[in-house]
Amino acid sequence: MKLKLCFLLLLCPVFWVHAQDKNTSVTSVAASADHRGISIGQQVPDVLIRNVSGLNGAGQNLAVLPLSAFKGKLVILDFWATWCSPCIAMIPKMEALQEEFKGRVQFLPVAYQSFKEVDAFYKKLQQQTGNAFSLPMVTADTTLVRLFPHQTLPHYVWIGGDGVVKAITDREAVSAENINSLLAVGSLELKVKKDEKMLYDTSKSLFFEGADFDNGIFRSQLSGYITNIGRGIYKDVEVEAGGPVRRITGRNLTIPELFRIAYKKGKKETVLEDGLSKAFEPGKLTGANFMDWLKQGRAYCYELMVNQQSSDRTYALMQDQLKGFFPDYLVGLEKRKVKVLALVRTSSKDKLRTSGGQPTVNLDGFGCKMTSCFLAVFIDRLKIPFQASPLPVIDQTGYTGMVDLELTANMSSIEQVNKALARYDLRFVEKPAEIEMLIIRKR
Repeated sequence: MKLKLCFLLLLCPVFWVHAQDKNTSVTSVAASADHRGISIGQQVPDVLIRNVSGLNGAGQNLAVLPLSAFKGKLVILDFWATWCSPCIAMIPKMEALQEEFKGRVQFLPVAYQSFKEVDAFYKKLQQQTGNAFSLPMVTADTTLVRLFPHQTLPHYVWIGGDGVVKAITDREAVSAENINSLLAVGSLELKVKKDEKMLYDTSKSLFFEGADFDNGIFRSQLSGYITNIGRGIYKDVEVEAGGPVRRITGRNLTIPELFRIAYKKGKKETVLEDGLSKAFEPGKLTGANFMDWLKQGRAYCYELMVNQQSSDRTYALMQDQLKGFFPDYLVGLEKRKVKVLALVRTSSKDKLRTSGGQPTVNLDGFGCKMTSCFLAVFIDRLKIPFQASPLPVIDQTGYTGMVDLELTANMSSIEQVNKALARYDLRFVEKPAEIEMLIIRKR
């Protein structure tokens, strides 16, 4: 019998592009661009764009039109996805900029997802926010992504009214100031967004692929930054006689991030003392600037493989090894009284008990549905939508049984989540609490 649980966490939105369009004109252009797509200063061919909706009052009718239909305007292609939080955060900004530069600029969101999937997302977003969205969109795209290949989202391509690529940027560059400058002088000096090509299969070992582990107790390795493998965490727990049962892989992570894995703590449960936040935290750096910061000796790759007999010591082994690798720092857990966001019950009436069934959990930006799960699962899933809050999220309900929950709310809004939780007599409240914190200080 084998039980396998896999946990994959990407620390920044990563999108692997697999082009499938067989359009020969696009293929020839991509080939002439040295298989790297069209660069700044190059002319964009007048390709046909398929699955265009919402243009000139066309509503949901999917149209096919040439790129030259936008000739004379600055076109900003926005490669995005419905699961990409930074992409979604840019939607109202682009709507406002489209209105400000109406007639001179055309924002064109481009998604690899189907029209049905994207349209359903927009309908939920409009219902939730009460805002109407007017930008046209391209769905199920295979043409534009071949012209402008990329690895991370969002990804912006600025095409001038003359059909020449003026800039390729991340979201920080999308501003009224930069648009005005480009419209005024016809060119713009912006940092080019350059994505590393993802060459690593996260389901495989980073350092020990193919190694015979039958007689091994554990293996581990630490390295500096490695290009083309992305950035993230993979934790695999597998109970299977005679084979490696646990693998933890951290790719291009900072020292605090590695210790957080070892101690199973989040960023909000970490205290950096002795001024270490300046050395370990990137401040407001994002996108390419953040990746450049990591490459300056601030990121490491670590992998640990442990056999079945020693699997219960996995995290203790990782803790000890990291302390040995980084002896300049004292690291450990301490109880600290801090302000938290605590889930509490507002009555003693049991409105949570599960009615049974297969354990399932689905949580997105618009709601959550849990069946036969513990509240700890709910708390854990909220770490992403609640990431804007600086407070650790904890469970103080005291409820130990499995629950059923079904919420319809903007899951990043604590106020809306509380409104939806009221039917279960639950609520998140800010309060002081003594919790275990990960402390990192200089030795």
